[in-house]
Amino acid sequence: MEEAKPTWHRRLTIDMPAEMDLYEKTKVYQWNASEEIDWSRPIRNFSEDAYRPYASKIPRDEFDRMCAERRAQTFTQLFVGEQAALAVCAQLVNICPEMEAKLCLAGQIIDEARHIEVFGRYLDKLDCDAANDPAIEQIVQRLLESDHYWEKIVGMQIFLEGIAVGLFKTFQTSSPDPLLRELIVLVLRDESRHAGFGVSYLAEKFDGMSAAERRRIEEFVGDLRRLLGYAGGGYGSAGGMFFDQTFADIDHRLRQIGLETR
Repeated sequence: MEEAKPTWHRRLTIDMPAEMDLYEKTKVYQWNASEEIDWSRPIRNFSEDAYRPYASKIPRDEFDRMCAERRAQTFTQLFVGEQAALAVCAQLVNICPEMEAKLCLAGQIIDEARHIEVFGRYLDKLDCDAANDPAIEQIVQRLLESDHYWEKIVGMQIFLEGIAVGLFKTFQTSSPDPLLRELIVLVLRDESRHAGFGVSYLAEKFDGMSAAERRRIEEFVGDLRRLLGYAGGGYGSAGGMFFDQTFADIDHRLRQIGLETR
């Protein structure tokens, strides 16, 4: 991607009130992961109900390690995703021409830094190593290399954030770990603003999009869907169900911004 030159403004003019409202919320709802989360608590990797069918076959400590390794696999991908979101946001602050968009994205940068912190600290507590998913790495590289800021916002705010929010909501309702559920509540508070920015900003942009620009975005969306399909293929039937629901949510957001999927 060629280095973009930023747009300089002579005045602080407000032409996108929805984005300024999100920026105000960003300032109000900041939180400190070191103070608002009790990191001294041990992680609870499984519930007694989950362990009961295996109690006669697998020692408790071995089952705990198996559950920790499975969770580390998921959180390693989330950790990479949050780093990707930070890097893409940094690019977008320079590329997006509107001041309101720059302010929202600057706020998202500190959000993403905080998410990197909390997921990194959680991975440290799990104390398990896991490999990066090659499909996720391809998606991240595709976003970073794109020279079109609409593509970057679609990929980050609609696709990556869509997957993350789906996982977070699943953890919030089904995780046996109180520490994880607590930090997810805080992270989701940030993610709702990020998704709101993507839908609001892109809906306004897509309204005046040319046919050629629309084809480019549609092709880009198709590429991301294929890569996400590869990512979902390695997680079994439960993972397939999750990705089916995630794609349905992503398609709903795409329709909100005026882009019909094929």
